[in-house]
Amino acid sequence: MRHHPGLGFVAVTLLSASTPSIAAPCSASEDELAWNGVDLAEIGGDTGWFPSSFPAQLRLVGRVVGETAVSASTSSSVCWTEAMSGRIDGTRGSGYLDVAYGADIHLYAKVDTSILGKAIYWSGEIPLPYIPRDLMVAGSTPFDPTLDAQVDARVSDGTSPITLVSSNVIGDLIGIVGISGGLRVTVTPSMVTEYRTTTAHLGTASATSATHELSVTRPTAGFDDSIELPVSLAGIVRYAPTLTFAARFDIKIFGYRVVDWELFQVPMTLPALERKVTMTSDTPAHFALPVLDGLGEGARIDFASGATQLLAIRNRGELALTIDPASVPAGVTVEAIDIAPGASAQLRVTATDDAFATGSKTLLLATSDPDHAQISIELGREVGGTDPGMVEDEPEAGGCSTGGSSTGGVVGLIALVVIRRRRKA
Repeated sequence: MRHHPGLGFVAVTLLSASTPSIAAPCSASEDELAWNGVDLAEIGGDTGWFPSSFPAQLRLVGRVVGETAVSASTSSSVCWTEAMSGRIDGTRGSGYLDVAYGADIHLYAKVDTSILGKAIYWSGEIPLPYIPRDLMVAGSTPFDPTLDAQVDARVSDGTSPITLVSSNVIGDLIGIVGISGGLRVTVTPSMVTEYRTTTAHLGTASATSATHELSVTRPTAGFDDSIELPVSLAGIVRYAPTLTFAARFDIKIFGYRVVDWELFQVPMTLPALERKVTMTSDTPAHFALPVLDGLGEGARIDFASGATQLLAIRNRGELALTIDPASVPAGVTVEAIDIAPGASAQLRVTATDDAFATGSKTLLLATSDPDHAQISIELGREVGGTDPGMVEDEPEAGGCSTGGSSTGGVVGLIALVVIRRRRKA
């Protein structure tokens, strides 16, 4: 996914060790989010009886029905130094709003009159032969998911007048003896649908603006080789439908005219509706992490056997592990190393003859392991040696070894130092 600067920043603060000197390492996850909703039966309206005070009137009752779909892609990342911060970026152009809505309409009529002194009253529903397929408003549009926009996406659609009923034999529709005449009703629908993102969620942290930062507690057991966090985008879909009717009603009973009227604009009041939606993913965002193994706090390196020592270190994580010197004593040199996921490497530490003339020294290493931002190692001669411990699958794990350099004078000692760390089950 591409970086999109518009979507909000979420700082997920997790307790860690002291601030390392290396640049903040990061891990990323790309996710597809979606929401789909059907049937808006709560959007309904009623024209009431019209025209008022006429002996023959009509009434239309309707509701909007259909489906809306919203989707977007996100690129989430977590970065860590002293704390871990998270970010959700909407992928430019990945948002998609799709709507397809029609109307469920019912037509009623009533006649309340008298002919030659005889009262006549009838009221009932006029059956509509069918709901035309044209009575559908639909549209779709891509958009850029962003927290700071007033409207992310907008779709509007309308149609020309659509005939609901047209008959010149009114007796087929209204059960009054001696009735004749005609009835014609048309409808013109339209719909405006808007969507905007209001909140971005990463794990238990949320952002409502591009500058909103929140925090969560670090996992009690520390990090493993990865961390999974639910990611979602919450927003609001706003529907603004309209139904406008036109009607002509012509009635005679036993040849006596009761009404003959025509109305070109009969609006049905349909309230705009705002619906809260949340786009989610089928799986949580997966962030690969490095895992330092073979080096821990309390480690010691004894240079009594040679000026150069090699520390065997393994990366048991899913992300590359970086180890950099953070604070190096005078007379000591350390080479930074990068270790691929699942691989091992040797950290080379070299000391001059007078490096420990005044006693042992402390070496600080900065690592990209979020559980161990810094490692402190005691350096010196006759400092008690290095406890090799146990490093799985390492043939050197049996203890220390020495050997002479073919170039003369440099003695290499592979020191295996185990970190006793807790990992999530």
